[in-house]
Amino acid sequence: MNWVNICEEKALPDFGGVAAWFEDRAIAIFNLGERGLFALDNTDPATGVSLLSRGLICDLEGDIFVASPLHKQHYSLRDGSCIEDESLSVEVYQIKCEDGKVLVKSAYDSSGNNSLI
Repeated sequence: MNWVNICEEKALPDFGGVAAWFEDRAIAIFNLGERGLFALDNTDPATGVSLLSRGLICDLEGDIFVASPLHKQHYSLRDGSCIEDESLSVEVYQIKCEDGKVLVKSAYDSSGNNSLI
């Protein structure tokens, strides 16, 4: 496994999300300031629509969630679980910032073409 450069940290909005291509899929990246960076699948499993990066961030039950813009299911930014429906979840990815670059951990040995959408 290796770390893949997704974008520059300065490209991320403060306390918001963006979508980025990563290993042939769209992921949602959230910059929550001192709380850190979070990355998860951008596709809402309830609808199949790629839009979680546009969801609202909220703090519920002591965890940080993104609310899907369509049906308002809440997905944990830490583990991808859904509060409203235990059968729904999204994959989360390890993410970090080094030297101003946002890096996501890849399951593959070689990096692909990644960029903000």
